[in-house]
Amino acid sequence: MIFGKKPRMMAKFKKHYDRHKNNNFIGGGQKEFVPWGFTLNYDNKCNFKCQHCFTKSSLGDFGKSTLSLEDVKSLADQADELGCFEVDIQGGEPLMNKDLFNILEAVDTSRFYTYLTSNGWFMTEEMAKKLAEAGVDRVLISIDSFTPEEHDKFRGKKGAYERAMQAMKYIKDAGMRAFFSVTIGNYNAQSKELEDFTKFAAANKYGLIFNCASPSGAWKGHYDMMMSEADTKKVEELRANNPEIIRDLWNILDNNDLIVGCPAVNFFYVNPYGDVLPCVFMHTSMGNIKEKPLKDILMHGFEFEQLNKLSPKCLTGENIDFAKKYLNQETSVMQPMMIDEFFKA
Repeated sequence: MIFGKKPRMMAKFKKHYDRHKNNNFIGGGQKEFVPWGFTLNYDNKCNFKCQHCFTKSSLGDFGKSTLSLEDVKSLADQADELGCFEVDIQGGEPLMNKDLFNILEAVDTSRFYTYLTSNGWFMTEEMAKKLAEAGVDRVLISIDSFTPEEHDKFRGKKGAYERAMQAMKYIKDAGMRAFFSVTIGNYNAQSKELEDFTKFAAANKYGLIFNCASPSGAWKGHYDMMMSEADTKKVEELRANNPEIIRDLWNILDNNDLIVGCPAVNFFYVNPYGDVLPCVFMHTSMGNIKEKPLKDILMHGFEFEQLNKLSPKCLTGENIDFAKKYLNQETSVMQPMMIDEFFKA
C-alpha cells in the first residue's frame, strides 16, 4: 500500500502518537500544542449546491485563489517541520482544480498522509489511477443520504449518488483507501438508516468519516441540526462495532481510549487567500501564511483560552453554547474575521 512507502510520514505519526500515549491521550485535561495536520482549500469552486455547505461555495462564494504553488510549498514545508503528518485537499470540489496535481507535487505527498475530500462527480477510473500515482493515500466521497433521491436532492445534482458510489469503486480499485464522508447531526445520528449504512460500509471494506453538522456557512443559525449528548453516545456505540469509523477528536488506533479532544488549531484550515483558520467550521483567521510564519500564526491561535483548553466535544458541532456565542457572526471561510475580534463576542 502507498501508506507503507512513506517513512517520513510514519516517523512523524509515531512521534505524535507516542506523545499522546505517554500523556494518557488527554494530558490530564490540558490541551497540547501539537500540530498534526491541515486542510487546504486552494480553490473554492464547486459544481454542487449542497444545503449544508460550510464554505458557501454552493451560494457561488468562489472568490479567486491568491496562493501560488510557491506559497503551497512553503506552507507544506513549515507544516512538515512542525510535525504535521496529514493533509486534506478540499474545495469546493478539488477535482475541478486544473492545478491539482501541481499542488500535490508542491505539497510533496511523500511527507504526508494525503487525501482528498470530493463529491465524486468527476472521479473516473483514469483519475483514480493518476491520484494514486501522485501519492494520494485516501479519497473521501461525501454522502448525505443513503437513498439516491434524497442524496441528489440534498446535493442539488441529479445522479450525484450513483456517481459517488461508482467513485468509491474506482478509488478502491486504484489501491487507495475509499472513505465515505458523512455529516451527522440531530437529524440522522440515531437513525436506522445510518446504522444500516455503517454495516454496508463495513461489508464493502469502505471507511467512514463522521463530521458534526455545524451551524456555519450555509447552515448558519441551524442549531437544531447540532449533535445532542444522546447523538454523540449513539455514534460512539457505532464506532465500538466498526473501528473503520473515524472522527477527528477520537483516537484512531484504540477504541478503549476513544476521546483525544477537539483538534482546533492542531488540525488547521487554510483558505484560498492564505488565511489560517482554527478548523473548517470556525471562520476566524489566526493570520495569513503570506505574511507570517506558520508557527507564529498557530501559536497566536493557541493563546486564546477558547482554543487551548481540552474539549471532549467538537466545539462547533456539539457545544451549543460555543456555537451560539461565536458562530452567529458575519464571517465566512472566504472572509474570516480576525481572531482577536472573533473571540470578543
